[in-house]
Amino acid sequence: MPGTVQRLRQLPADSSPPTLGGPLSFRTLPEQVVARLRYAIVTGKLRPGTRLVEMRIAEQMQTSRGPVRDAIAVLEREGLVVKVPHRGACVLDFDPRLLREAASLRGRLEEFAVSLMAPRLGVDGLARLESLVQGMENAARRHTVQEFSDLDYRFHDAIFEMSGHHTLHEVWRGMQRRFRVFLASTNVINRNLRMVAQRHRAILVGLASRKPADSRRAIRGHFAWMEKELQILLGGHEPLARTGRGRRRRSAPQGSE
Repeated sequence: MPGTVQRLRQLPADSSPPTLGGPLSFRTLPEQVVARLRYAIVTGKLRPGTRLVEMRIAEQMQTSRGPVRDAIAVLEREGLVVKVPHRGACVLDFDPRLLREAASLRGRLEEFAVSLMAPRLGVDGLARLESLVQGMENAARRHTVQEFSDLDYRFHDAIFEMSGHHTLHEVWRGMQRRFRVFLASTNVINRNLRMVAQRHRAILVGLASRKPADSRRAIRGHFAWMEKELQILLGGHEPLARTGRGRRRRSAPQGSE
């Protein structure tokens, strides 16, 4: 991170930032600003080093600076934005190679976590995961990407926590920023959030069986899909379809979610 901040400090100040879309529609204002900015970042419309100037963004979206400030704070937590001394909030230079590494590492770590968790999962743990999956299903119906991504992260964090392996959970938490970038990126390109929620439902069913093999199989299936989504993102292809039953189709690129 220090090296990245140093590189960003040396970049020239941007004079004409890309258009981020017109006035905002319904949903809470910070959620809409987050969705627009997140999509612009992970699709390359806002390039690494671009300064996120609150006043400019607020003017483009015809809103006040407060929702923009809140949105930038969310993106900073997700690892898409970094605060640079004397420059303010800038788009972070995240390496595609690091995203691929995060994806492969997550899959291995989580497969180990569910194998530990499945035999010891109790009623309270199942109820906690059920609540998170239901929340994801509701967020998918409303297509609120920010809420969905937060619940997605909390679901997987709960798996590591309930695995009972404290060091494993610490490793996961220690790499939180990179994993959040991965989650935010794949959820942005996948317009069919209901299908993603269904995959989490399948993980929950595998865990409910309390059979490590079933749990590992569900996790492997989930990450196989995520790898495809990541390839679409890094390959510069268009987002996965929002509609349909698990099928992919081409859709016109959009500047916001």
